[in-house]
Amino acid sequence: MLIAREKRKENITEYIIYMWQVEDTIRAFNFDLDEIEKKIISRFDQPENVKKEIYEWYRDFAALMKNEKVEKSGHVQFLKNLVSELNDLHLELINKPDEVEYINLYSEALPLIREMNARQQWRSENEIETCLTSVYIYYLMRLKNKEISQATDKAMKVFVRLLSSLSTRYHQLEKGGYSN
Repeated sequence: MLIAREKRKENITEYIIYMWQVEDTIRAFNFDLDEIEKKIISRFDQPENVKKEIYEWYRDFAALMKNEKVEKSGHVQFLKNLVSELNDLHLELINKPDEVEYINLYSEALPLIREMNARQQWRSENEIETCLTSVYIYYLMRLKNKEISQATDKAMKVFVRLLSSLSTRYHQLEKGGYSN
C-alpha cells in the first residue's frame, strides 16, 4: 500500500507493474492473508496502525481479485483500465507531428513490440500492454536469475524509455496538461 501509493503518484507504469506483482504475490500465498501478514507486512518498519492499514489494503485487494475472478490469472479491471488509458494517450502522442521525441522513441520500440507480439505466450490488448507485460516478465526473469540475452536486455531498455516518457506525459495530464 505504501509503495503502491508512492508509485501511483510518481510513475504510472511502475505502479501498474508493481500492482501486477501484488496480484501475483497474493496468488502465490493462495490468498492466505495470515501468511501475507507474517511474510510481508510484518517486515515493514512501520507502527502497528500502519501495518493494520497495509493488512486491510491486502485484504481488500484480495477480495477485489476474487470478486473479479482473477484468482488464477489476469488483472483487476481498474488496472486494465489504466493500461487502456495509457494506450489512448500513446495513440494520441504518436499521431501528433510535434511529438518528435515520443514518436522517435516509439519508432525505435515498434519493431521490438512486433517481435514480442509474434513470440509471446500471452494475448496483449495493445502495444502498451505488450511493453508493460514484457518488462514485467523481464523483471521476473531477473529476480529468478534466469539468463537474459543481450537482445532482450536491449529491447527492455527501449520499452522502459518509451514507458517512462509515456508515464511522464500521463502525470502531466493529471496535473492539468502537458507541454511538448
